[in-house]
Amino acid sequence: MSPKPVFSLTDADIWAATDADRADLAAFCRDNPEYDVFLTGEVPDEAEWVEDFLTDLPPASFNWTATHKLIVRRHQDASTIAAIMDVTLDMIDRGVGHIGLFQVATALHGGGLAHRLYQGLEDWLATCGMDVLRLGVLEGNARGMAFWTRHGFLETRQRQGTAPTGKIHLSHVMVKPLKPITLDAYRRRVPRDDPGCP
Repeated sequence: MSPKPVFSLTDADIWAATDADRADLAAFCRDNPEYDVFLTGEVPDEAEWVEDFLTDLPPASFNWTATHKLIVRRHQDASTIAAIMDVTLDMIDRGVGHIGLFQVATALHGGGLAHRLYQGLEDWLATCGMDVLRLGVLEGNARGMAFWTRHGFLETRQRQGTAPTGKIHLSHVMVKPLKPITLDAYRRRVPRDDPGCP
């Protein structure tokens, strides 16, 4: 019996990535280096990139319950990965879904896939019991900031980070409640997203 998609859109299926997807993931890395160059200042090594995508986990201290490495295959071209996502459930507090990576193939930008994919992801995360979503947008990523703001995310704080290559960057931590909750109430649930916390 073949595995079932994690969730589907009208024109694409979203699957849990496995070792069988390594070659296609390497091709995605090779064809879409722009975000990694922006993040690290370097073109990624394909093998290292694939390994990191499949195996990298949030810190255990964040008390998350599950992490999902997802790939998107469009019905019209199922042999090519159209987008990748890395999401974590119950990160830091139960009901908090963290979107660690959301990247659509550069060639597909502007066609509406990203918006449909995000809405499908949000709906699926809600069925998983998530009532608030969080993510980080790097300073200078104007396209990303506009996308997430359009989908209802609000900035809760800024945090400085360092890429593996040593490049320092500023991240805008964004949140979106899926159920009514004030920003202050969210910050009490996730203190690290309060501007007053280190």
